[in-house]
Amino acid sequence: MTPCKPLADLVAQCVELAKLVPSSHNCQPWQVQWYAQSVPFDGCLQIGFNRENMINALPALQNEMWMSLAGFSTVLINLLESLGAKCVISSPIVQGVHISACEHSYLLEVHLSYHPTQPDLAKFHHIKSLLEQRHTHRGALRGCAKLMPQKHILTTELWHNPNIRWLSLDTRKHQQTAELVSQFASQDFKHANAWKETYRFIDFSKTPNSDRGFNIQQLMGPMSLFKRRFHQVLLNPITMTLLAKFGLAEHMAKTLGELTAHSTQIICLYQNSQQSTYDWLCAGQKMIEMWLQATAQGLAVHPLSVLLQHPDAKAALHHNLGPQYFPLFIARVGTSEANPEFTSQFRYRTSLSRILKQH
Repeated sequence: MTPCKPLADLVAQCVELAKLVPSSHNCQPWQVQWYAQSVPFDGCLQIGFNRENMINALPALQNEMWMSLAGFSTVLINLLESLGAKCVISSPIVQGVHISACEHSYLLEVHLSYHPTQPDLAKFHHIKSLLEQRHTHRGALRGCAKLMPQKHILTTELWHNPNIRWLSLDTRKHQQTAELVSQFASQDFKHANAWKETYRFIDFSKTPNSDRGFNIQQLMGPMSLFKRRFHQVLLNPITMTLLAKFGLAEHMAKTLGELTAHSTQIICLYQNSQQSTYDWLCAGQKMIEMWLQATAQGLAVHPLSVLLQHPDAKAALHHNLGPQYFPLFIARVGTSEANPEFTSQFRYRTSLSRILKQH
């Protein structure tokens, strides 16, 4: 890395890495507008949604989009600052304001000036390494090690709400949550629009053949051509509609419930009141910090999004946790049994030009 690399190049480098943060179905709904100024070391960027990549089959998915965008933004700013960019941040979204994704064209506006003599390369390479190792692991998550709080990896916070906290579920609530997954996860497969949208993001090829989504082998491990084609037909929305009448959706939900029950740990991000858009941004920031912490500790994460996407499931989870716990994010954590070399080949990142627009 040359000390005088133009800021536009640093922005592109950091956006490329920030694309490794999680997003629902790996839809990658982010967009960055970059406005270079008259000198190569100053500029402005606006971070918002690429609406073509957003998912919206269920109303609750809007909250997941906010969380993903917040995680992406937090990682991007921390990467830029670690390379010597001074970031002056402003946002139209403030605490207590309820808005939709359509009310503003961007989430953050960031004025940058580059100071090449002030990088923190150790921080940059640490974040880079964790992003490159981070995966969503949908298989068994066992082992004895539990996620423990460590020193913050993303030291710059963009949003702050001290009332949003993590809860590690005790044995009784862990088992009750697994039962809720068994009870409600079938809704994902039975909801026609939701499953149709999910199916669009499943890749059935042997090796990555898409710039978004997730591969069927991430769910079920290495598969032959026959098995991949079989599941491509089996999981087709038309087939699922027919087979749901014979209990297939309930069987799949039970399988996920068993995986949840046998996971090492279930963690939940919560607050003690109803949520606003600002709170979902805080949750997204805390979510990506947790995920990087887990990765640094050799642990894998799988969100249990179904418990938050459907109103009756979310109400049941809230009742199970207790009246003071309004859930924003919930996931199972543990040591993955998947072969890291096999899993790492399925990294889908949309092209840089699809996210970064330079003016």
